[in-house]
Amino acid sequence: MKLIVCVIFLALFAGCPQLDQMEEARPGLRIMQAVQGGTDFEVRLVDIDPDMDGLIVYIENPETDAMIPARASSNSAAVMVTREGDEFCITGLPGGMGIVTFTNTAGTRVGELRVFVRNWKRSEVFRNTLEPDLENYPFDENDRSLYDPANYKNTRWAVYRLITDRGFHYEAPDGLSSRTADTRTGGGNGTVHGDRVLETPNRPRHDEPHILYHYDDFLRKNVFAFAMHFEYDGDMVGGYDDRQRLELKTMDNTWPPAEFEKPAAERNPENRMYSNGNGDTFTHRWKFKLPEDFRVSTEFTHIFQLKPEGADNGNPTMTLTARKRSNNEEVMQLIYRGQIREMIGDREVPSVNWYPREVPLQAFRGEWVRVEQTVTYDSPGAFRIKVVRIRDMQVLLEWEYFPEEYNSFRNEDPFVMFRPGNTYIRAKFGFYRRIMHMTPFGLPDPNNPVLEYLDEGDEVRILYADLEMDKWKN
Repeated sequence: MKLIVCVIFLALFAGCPQLDQMEEARPGLRIMQAVQGGTDFEVRLVDIDPDMDGLIVYIENPETDAMIPARASSNSAAVMVTREGDEFCITGLPGGMGIVTFTNTAGTRVGELRVFVRNWKRSEVFRNTLEPDLENYPFDENDRSLYDPANYKNTRWAVYRLITDRGFHYEAPDGLSSRTADTRTGGGNGTVHGDRVLETPNRPRHDEPHILYHYDDFLRKNVFAFAMHFEYDGDMVGGYDDRQRLELKTMDNTWPPAEFEKPAAERNPENRMYSNGNGDTFTHRWKFKLPEDFRVSTEFTHIFQLKPEGADNGNPTMTLTARKRSNNEEVMQLIYRGQIREMIGDREVPSVNWYPREVPLQAFRGEWVRVEQTVTYDSPGAFRIKVVRIRDMQVLLEWEYFPEEYNSFRNEDPFVMFRPGNTYIRAKFGFYRRIMHMTPFGLPDPNNPVLEYLDEGDEVRILYADLEMDKWKN
């Protein structure tokens, strides 16, 4: 199939007008992505690279298997669409986004496609991605067997094995990436809630998988579901009772696929998918969906972290945190934690937490959103983030920081994206929340649980999709 080659340049994070609410697809019509040498599949939104030759789509009527004669137009100058017979080629400018509308010869709208354009050319970055793979990692959430490294397919462990095989890691109440021995059964190579290292005084054993597949009608594909259970799940890192953890993460041995498949001794250290703080620049992209009745409290509920390791690693550097404020307003916060100074009146005073952005949480509930953030890990560093609600393409949260834009006490820039003593820093996607309120002495109070979480029922799920990590090439 011949594709259209487009040469394109634009400033980062090009703006885009807000869009109308997405219409339901007309019965019998589907937008299909044409895949060379593979099976075409239905799409509702797509991510494309700015140096792609073009993404080919067409409108299909599955009842007659006939192409629908149609026109296509884009509402954004940053997303272009051209017609080639019954097919359409979509290209875009770096950081752009927009909606492509398809109409038939009578002018009736027959489909809409949301388009996001990544900021960097594919040739400029090393990329690692993670998405469900049901063909090679079939999953059975009802399976109750212990982990067997030689027999993981069609078990509850298939998704975990997929994660580690792709060079990522996880921290879940029912298992560790490193696989500790099952101390209750006298050995073996499995981890379940009953393991001594995972079972905590106030959290009894139960056997429910925590990272699993979920087919999403909106995205038209399988995604990851992160499932947490208030009554049973604790924090497997250290066995804490006052918090719960369920996170997918990168580590100091995370590599892009081409390097990960090589023997360890043959991997190029410059291609590692983590930063030692030497000015590396990374872009993380992902999509997530909070449930419509997502509960929060005055305690923290992180759904994303940039977490350093080594010295001064007690607190994350950046988080997206859902929280109820003291006035009962529920918000999504972008939080930076570090030694900064802020103006109070005419005085500069030290502050540990800085809240660059805080937006209403309700805008996120029950909605798929797309996040793209770019980080330069240095001291000072740089950071930019853009969170877009996919349904109407509304920007919910946006912020950027460059060292030259800010001055602080004694002319030292306060924004440190890699602290002195850190050995590396990693991205973490998923739940991390406190489920007990604290005493006046700063200790967790088991007699004062977060009552808001009782309304979740047996389980709460956050959906994650299309996890991508780009590292700039030197």
